[in-house]
Amino acid sequence: MSMLSNLLLLAVASLTLSACGSGAASAGLSIPHPDDASKQVEYFIERPGGQGPWQTIVLLHGHQDGSRPGGKDFVDWGVLKNMANRGYLAVAVSQPGYGNSSGPADFSGPFTQHSVSAVIAKVRADGLASPEKIVIQGISRGALAAGLVAAQDPSVSGLVLISGVYDLPAYITDSRAGLEKAAVVASIIAETGGASDALMARSLLRPDVDIKASLLILNGAKDDRTDPDQARALARQIARGGGNARAIIYPDFGHKIPIDVRNKDIDPFIDEVLATSSR
Repeated sequence: MSMLSNLLLLAVASLTLSACGSGAASAGLSIPHPDDASKQVEYFIERPGGQGPWQTIVLLHGHQDGSRPGGKDFVDWGVLKNMANRGYLAVAVSQPGYGNSSGPADFSGPFTQHSVSAVIAKVRADGLASPEKIVIQGISRGALAAGLVAAQDPSVSGLVLISGVYDLPAYITDSRAGLEKAAVVASIIAETGGASDALMARSLLRPDVDIKASLLILNGAKDDRTDPDQARALARQIARGGGNARAIIYPDFGHKIPIDVRNKDIDPFIDEVLATSSR
């Protein structure tokens, strides 16, 4: 083989390896859903440098209109890459009914909770995620799902809950209903069936909920979809039980808190929790 041919082969190999490395997080991975092996759970990962297992951030999206891309939004927005650059294994999960995760959506119910728990178990079993240092960050319905997962998994070190609803029965019966909230209520009833036991089972503001993780709970005071009083109430409930929780209510913002604003509180919280956690 000529020297030119060898150089061409080396160039092709180099390009292939480069493409595999840069595209690792852009292609969704999948596992069978633990409740129904015929259905799948989609997730995305971005690895930091060095050798795992790594301290881990799991990201859960909120409701998405249109094509419902699921966890891929965190890839496209560069969130996974930024987390990996900070030294964390970054994982984004597509909730059931979003992205390529099989539905139906159940508004943070058991099917959603088990899909998230299965991905966490998978990255731990693969030697990627530290079994003792993991933070789950969820937005809107993803915030509720994150809290419910952590309530069943005491090994979760920290939670970042953004613009979530934590007491579904109270939320549905609250008379302060604008168009945005009415749409959320309709989704809750459609996905849960609306029965009181189904709503209560999906609520964090109830006496039997025991979360060991440290919590950072964020809400906008002008949120037209969620109630900032529920964020405050959840922080008080965790504190009364001897846990560590802080609620921050941003006076100038609504449901969508600007990323640069909230990250000033989120980034140091994550760094501190993962640096000090012994779980």
